Amino acid sequence: MADSDENLDIDSYILSSKYRICVLEQLSKEGEATPTGIAESVGLQQPHISRALSELEEQGVVELRVSESRKVRRYYGLTERGTEVWSTVKARLNTIEWSDEPPTEPALKSVVERARTEFGSGLRVVVEYDGEDASILHADSAVLSKYSDKEFERGLHNLILEHSIDEVALPNQDCWSEILHFDDFSILKVLIHDGRRILISFGNDHNVSVPEFSEDIASIFS
Repeated sequence: MADSDENLDIDSYILSSKYRICVLEQLSKEGEATPTGIAESVGLQQPHISRALSELEEQGVVELRVSESRKVRRYYGLTERGTEVWSTVKARLNTIEWSDEPPTEPALKSVVERARTEFGSGLRVVVEYDGEDASILHADSAVLSKYSDKEFERGLHNLILEHSIDEVALPNQDCWSEILHFDDFSILKVLIHDGRRILISFGNDHNVSVPEFSEDIASIFS
């Protein structure tokens, strides 16, 4: 059971970053590659790829491969564990499990109450993502009726896995909140200290102080 739980944790860790996913995918195809080679193949900036490689190396998923004929370039490859992990990650890439149930955890109940107080009838959807599954804590039925289950799942996949808040990095600064504006609504994403993400969607006719509201949501979990 412990090994199974550990594998689930590393799967979720990888799935939370498009850079980690790209690294594993390229190494599974190429066998071994340099950070520059991976970056050029996937069309992403090398610093992000190098960071992902370091993170995956710490997890024992990739390893640095050195030979006498390669004294300059740093080639990486999958470890045995990395090969096993990639097989399960690949199977989960196109899906994200989600459920639509009222929250039972006190902190999550408080998130919904705070969002309702702030946005009133303008509140559209509140989602929690714990690294494995997404839970719909609140949803306006009129909003859900606009999407099929497949479309809704695809939207969650895009917002949570493909557009990951923890990939935004500046020296000596942590990004823990961001706002996405669409034509008719906005989505606030808040990264909680334990790795969970809270997504709150609301109508654009409501003005909110994003930094203050984000801090209110994050403080619920402190």
